[in-house]
Amino acid sequence: MLKGTEDTKHYLQRCNKMGNYAIRMWQCRHLALLFYVMLVIFDVGATAPSSQNTTCGYQSCPEEKPGYINVHVVCHTHNDVGWLQTIDQYYQLSVKRIISSVVQSLQKDPNRRFTYVETAFFWRWWQHQTLEIQEIVRTLVNSGQLEFAGGGWTMNDEAVTHYSGIIDQITLGLRWLNDTFGQCALPRVGWQIDSFGHSREHASLLSQMFFDGLFLGRIDYQDIKNRRATKTMEFLWKVSQSLEGARSYLFTGVLPNVYWPPKGFCFDVKCADPPITDLNGKMKAYQFKDTIMSQATHYTTNHLVVTMGMDFYYEAAEKWYQSLDKLMYYVNNMQATGSRVNMFYSTPACYLRSLNQTNVHWSVTAEDFFPYADRVHSYWTGYYTSRPSLKLYAREANTFLQACKQLSTLSGVQNDDIIFLKRAVAVLQHHDAITGTEQEHVAKDYIKQLYFGIEKCQEIIGESLKTLQFGNASVDGGYKYCENLNESSCYVTEYNEKVIAVIYNPLGKTVKHYVRFPVYGQMYQVLNEKGTSIQHQIDPIPLPVQNLPGRKSNTWRELLFQTELPPLGFNTYIIREIHDYVPVVDHNSGIFSQTEHDVTLGNELLQVIIDRNSGLLKAMVLENETYNIRQSFYWYEGQPGFGREKASGAYAFNPISNRALDLSGNTTFRIVKGDIVEELQQTFTPWLSQVIRIYKGVKHLEFEWVVGPIPVGDWRGKEIVSRFESDLESNGTFYTDSNGRETMQRIRNFRPTWSLNVSEPVSGNYYPVTAWIYIKDPLRNLQLTILPDRAEGATSLYDGVLELMVHRRLLYDDVYGVSEPLNERGIDGKGLVVRGKHYLLLGSIDGAVLEMKDLAQRALMKPVITFFQANFTDNDVEEPETLAFERKFSGLQDELPSNIHLLTLERLEKNKILLRLEHFHEKDVTSELSQAVNVSLVNLFQPFQIMEIREMVLSANQYLDEVSRMRWTVANESSTQHDEPVQSLEPANFTVTLLPMEIRTFLATISVNPPDMEIPSVMNKLS
Repeated sequence: MLKGTEDTKHYLQRCNKMGNYAIRMWQCRHLALLFYVMLVIFDVGATAPSSQNTTCGYQSCPEEKPGYINVHVVCHTHNDVGWLQTIDQYYQLSVKRIISSVVQSLQKDPNRRFTYVETAFFWRWWQHQTLEIQEIVRTLVNSGQLEFAGGGWTMNDEAVTHYSGIIDQITLGLRWLNDTFGQCALPRVGWQIDSFGHSREHASLLSQMFFDGLFLGRIDYQDIKNRRATKTMEFLWKVSQSLEGARSYLFTGVLPNVYWPPKGFCFDVKCADPPITDLNGKMKAYQFKDTIMSQATHYTTNHLVVTMGMDFYYEAAEKWYQSLDKLMYYVNNMQATGSRVNMFYSTPACYLRSLNQTNVHWSVTAEDFFPYADRVHSYWTGYYTSRPSLKLYAREANTFLQACKQLSTLSGVQNDDIIFLKRAVAVLQHHDAITGTEQEHVAKDYIKQLYFGIEKCQEIIGESLKTLQFGNASVDGGYKYCENLNESSCYVTEYNEKVIAVIYNPLGKTVKHYVRFPVYGQMYQVLNEKGTSIQHQIDPIPLPVQNLPGRKSNTWRELLFQTELPPLGFNTYIIREIHDYVPVVDHNSGIFSQTEHDVTLGNELLQVIIDRNSGLLKAMVLENETYNIRQSFYWYEGQPGFGREKASGAYAFNPISNRALDLSGNTTFRIVKGDIVEELQQTFTPWLSQVIRIYKGVKHLEFEWVVGPIPVGDWRGKEIVSRFESDLESNGTFYTDSNGRETMQRIRNFRPTWSLNVSEPVSGNYYPVTAWIYIKDPLRNLQLTILPDRAEGATSLYDGVLELMVHRRLLYDDVYGVSEPLNERGIDGKGLVVRGKHYLLLGSIDGAVLEMKDLAQRALMKPVITFFQANFTDNDVEEPETLAFERKFSGLQDELPSNIHLLTLERLEKNKILLRLEHFHEKDVTSELSQAVNVSLVNLFQPFQIMEIREMVLSANQYLDEVSRMRWTVANESSTQHDEPVQSLEPANFTVTLLPMEIRTFLATISVNPPDMEIPSVMNKLS
């Protein structure tokens, strides 16, 4: 009766919304009464749990039998947010039927359970349901029948994703679940069943989000063999060497069969296994018992998990549940004849709870799970580089999203359209999106989603900048963007003699940043915010860049100058072409071709020596010390996949030979020197070129390369690498980042926890690099670091050598499901052309760490460049105060300490913001950088003041002072891992203390006082 009453109430609410209240009220009441009578007569939905039952979470777990092997049957589906089909195609053709089918089947038996993961799909399905169906789902969630695991917008990749993208996408999913269902929908378990290897940093983030545990699907075939033999399939993962206490550990389990059903027990409409009936029930029960007893030999406790599901299974859920009901009946009936197997429906969280209650002392693992191979000659290390242009676009979209959130918060502009880019960037974190392991038409759909979201955020950023610059003044025109600067094309700067560049810095510290714009003119003047003319340079655009396919520009010149940008703020620069201006110093570059002697390029901090014969980098000079460093490009030929060898493809990297071929044999070059930058322009082949630059005042080299279209007319797939060779004694050891945060030590041909059989000496030593890779020579106190502008696969195959894969074009499928070769066609159909950057740092070990982290941040959080076109006179240029608008703005009162990063600034409501601060240096790096840092929040921001603040977990879906985690006992230690006490905030100034590698998340109430900007009427001069 209660269920019928609740449904009637919701029906009445829906009916009233259909039209004019006065006219329809009597109709609604009669229809609602009729609907209620039908519910009573036909008992519609009576088997569904009551909406008043909120025994969810661990309290809803099924009873176990002591002394038995308790088999937790986890019914689940894995729904890729795009792969062989686009996200929309998957939803329309499969996912919406899956969720509806599961909901119907769960209502028929309160013992049945189901686990769902991808919130992006569930959110979409939820939007199309009636209030009655939504109420049914709430009751299923409240009773624990429907459980969410992971709970992110998608099941993200762990190799090539950046930690900021991971945090945002999980936050998006978890906050939606919380807002929609409340506490009962809270995911307690990470569920990374289909990622192609697992990162330690990702596990660390889950721990800081207060997940109780994590289950993995894929680990290396040699690793899992060892773990089965030693019964270490479940363990405590030491997820951080810097964080302290319980948050540095996360309980982790490796599932017994990836995430698939046991052989012979797949009951989906896509499976060939026969359903369980009374005719075969006993036989299948014995077969299942044998499977369980075999599995029990690999695990420590008397609790075992069996996954019943796979990709896009459960379109006909009742078929599954009917067979499982029968199987459970016959398996459990065997207990009467002495069987010790007890089988029941369960969930990942309930399985985790049972493991926790066993009080086992768990072994500890401190490494990650890269690289991943599922068999001999089958290393999934190609996807670290696959679809390099998509990887860059995903990263730049994430940076643009952060700037969009920051500016809308600082300006007070509230525009819900920001959600489009939030969702698009979240989708791109999926393990078949940013990885490049989707079909090409799906990759294009991802790009469309990002482009649409960026367009929406361009409008928001423009609206925000207009508010911050012009206040409430009425201003014609808007802000324009150069979306094709990656091909040295920009309509705004090429076809306007006068432009105003407004450049926003999303970092919490002052940044000096060099910018380049293509121009047609020969002479220009660049004015800073004070109206002072600043130094600039005009460079020739390299010929390979001029000839990029699809480039919408005919100019061959670029204007470059250095900007100085305030923390979390913008600066304004006026650029005007001049026809009668004679510069005191010739700002045009000097151009030199091949020379008879080695060439030296450099600045006041470093020099490089270019070999006169090869045109390659030969050495670097630092503080009068010369170091031998050579850089060139090489290529591997990919296996075609004949015989026992796996083909190189979207997932796999499997070269025919362990020896890469050098591409530098016919290199030509020219030297360009100017007041701001000196550069070497190299051409290796018609499809491969590079520029090596040294800017004034910087400590690093910039390598900007153009690769493609890779020729495959010889029917040989090619994988292109950039190799840096030095004389450093690195002793087989190198270091890579983990999702852009902590650093992992790598040792060539070695795994710390198991004995490696080296079947692939090249691909088996490749690791994902999101932010940096380096080698060091402790005896010489020297470190060589390379930072990419996007995720790439990288390694150190020889001492003193680093190599990064930049592009791949292959002709055979690696037969891992994508069903097409990685052969991107590009704009003109002849093959994809990629333009990218590497940054090289060489220096003392302590100094290199400081520069590396700083450069990695600046390479990721690049300034956002906009243009406001203006009709201004020469007098305006000479007296810029006549152009009355805010030229320079900082969102902070003072810049943040050097080792503190403002990770998130996002407006949630009119007077509520989400704020994350992080300490981005690791423990024991240097005595100065690894210290705890205090930050006062009370007067941190310029446009508003924080009035109240409350700390949250990293995912911003729970208050930190209201949560706790499971405690686990570490093997060989006498004490359990306890939660650390919540740090209090000093009320007078909300002082926050950040320890190395710590991220702290806050929900803050702010004063809503928009900036007081009185803009005079002269602003009508801008258009």
